[in-house]
Amino acid sequence: MRRFKSNIILLLPIVLILFGNLSLIAQDDSDEPSDFLVKGYLKNLQLISFQDAGGEWLLDNIIHNRLNFKWYANNYLNFSLEMRNRLFYGETVKSFPAYADITGTDYGLVDMNWIPVSKQSFFLQSNIDRAYVEYARGNWELRVGRQRINWGQTFVWNPNDVFNAYSFFDFDYEERPGSDAVLARYYTGVTSSAEVAIAFADSLEASKIAGMYRFNRWSYDFQLIGGKIARDWMLGFGWSGQLGTAGFKGELTWLQPRKKEYEEDAAVVATVSVDYTFKNQLYLQSEVIFNSSGSSGSPGAFNFFQQLSTRNLSLTKFSFFLQSSYPITPLISAGLAGIYSPNDQSAFVGPSFDFSLSDNLGFLLTGQVFSGDEESQYGSAGTIIYSRLKWSF
Repeated sequence: MRRFKSNIILLLPIVLILFGNLSLIAQDDSDEPSDFLVKGYLKNLQLISFQDAGGEWLLDNIIHNRLNFKWYANNYLNFSLEMRNRLFYGETVKSFPAYADITGTDYGLVDMNWIPVSKQSFFLQSNIDRAYVEYARGNWELRVGRQRINWGQTFVWNPNDVFNAYSFFDFDYEERPGSDAVLARYYTGVTSSAEVAIAFADSLEASKIAGMYRFNRWSYDFQLIGGKIARDWMLGFGWSGQLGTAGFKGELTWLQPRKKEYEEDAAVVATVSVDYTFKNQLYLQSEVIFNSSGSSGSPGAFNFFQQLSTRNLSLTKFSFFLQSSYPITPLISAGLAGIYSPNDQSAFVGPSFDFSLSDNLGFLLTGQVFSGDEESQYGSAGTIIYSRLKWSF
């Protein structure tokens, strides 16, 4: 399979023609009028980053616009096209020339990420991260195109999310990445379903195909997964339910290289999460990850720009997460999150304050403080302070 660069001028007419033809084919016996919806948001994210508070500070800004288009052609067929446009400018753009190229990387079969303008102090990035057609009738659902296939159960690390792993630190990307894939789902009962997904890549070796069966027993939702994930065979298990009055979730994935010449060893990646809300609305959440292929010592710096997979969710064998949040008023909430890796003694702390200014306007003030030795997982990331104004429409 050949990976190619998309062009927005050519892509949109093709999409519209395809949407129109498919809607005529799928009219069936439905006389319902079609509905076209447009939603999105506009955000202004300002950030200050530094390694030492007494040293050099870098000031940057990202203006982020998201557009979500949804067309309900009839009772059974709908089309989604979602894109984001971001203007990056500031000192990191000037001091890090590869910033635009890294941001403009698209890992899908179709390259729908492009940089229309790139200058010394700013660049503009556009990306279509959702573009799919969905058909649902009876117990069947079929979705084709760029989509998010979310098999995760826990919050920070998701070993079962084998199609599109995401970074907890990328908090400004609420939608999370997608895959160029085909997903078929069949509901075998009220609380059970079976699904198969194929994610295409630029080679057969890099492609992914897996299935999942989800069912409910003893008031718990369970899932079993298995398949081929790039160069690995994969089996997994996940659950979600209550432990007394606390939430209790977990995931486990086993990976086995398909060929002996691959350098990776077999790996087991597992997470367990417990969360609880007190009567005064104080919320606590904890999570732990174990990665058998992770380092017992200093693994080197975590690359915040790399494509994540189940294997590299954590670079150390163990990491612990704890988070709390509390609504100070109905319109103001405060939170504090932390991650600690005992293997290399690196850590992350993230305080936050969220203000609801109106029904569709919010302000967020948060930070990411990383600490540890230079060769540790989080030691070289420094400190970043963010302020974000978000208007939704």
